[in-house]
Amino acid sequence: MRLYFFLLRFLTPFSRLAFRIRYQGTEHIPREGGLILCCNHRSVIDPFLLAVPFRRQVRYMAKSELFSDHGPLAAWFLRKMGAFPVRRDKGDADSMRAALEIVEAGGVLGIFPQGRVVFDNAPFQPKSGFALLAQRSGAPVLPACIYCEGELLRFRKRITVRFGSPIPAAELCGEGSMRECVRRASARLSGEINRLLEEKH
Repeated sequence: MRLYFFLLRFLTPFSRLAFRIRYQGTEHIPREGGLILCCNHRSVIDPFLLAVPFRRQVRYMAKSELFSDHGPLAAWFLRKMGAFPVRRDKGDADSMRAALEIVEAGGVLGIFPQGRVVFDNAPFQPKSGFALLAQRSGAPVLPACIYCEGELLRFRKRITVRFGSPIPAAELCGEGSMRECVRRASARLSGEINRLLEEKH
């Protein structure tokens, strides 16, 4: 964890030089307690952009290919940064269990519910995993968005990272079957993140 915060502090000033980054809604970030951070996915540096205003480590679910296809050093580094693998092609009980352990221990779990990088500002449409985690853990979901016009990875690009109000798990899922919970949660999160994106810069 010390390496995580050292690199975060070291790289933040350089990111301010490379990009024109603005943060909004950071007052909505809880300082303690289990939390599920959900955001749209614009680039490979999104985990860093989101982590900057947090005083706690954000642990991200990352596609398993990042651990298996880039050698043992890359896998070691990702784990040191708190990431853990998830297989996207099928249900992954191990990653679900790891995610629940993080949240139930009072940590921050980072998820990009779209499941892949979306290179434009297309409407946010999440997959269902975040809803299952919220329902099982009882942890609130913090909606966030990364907004920029065009390609993000360009020098001095203007980027806005915006956080909304946490959504309590009970309010997100409500009562009824798991299918109804997933449908309601997906609609609520989509509405919140798309509203944040509509604010643009």
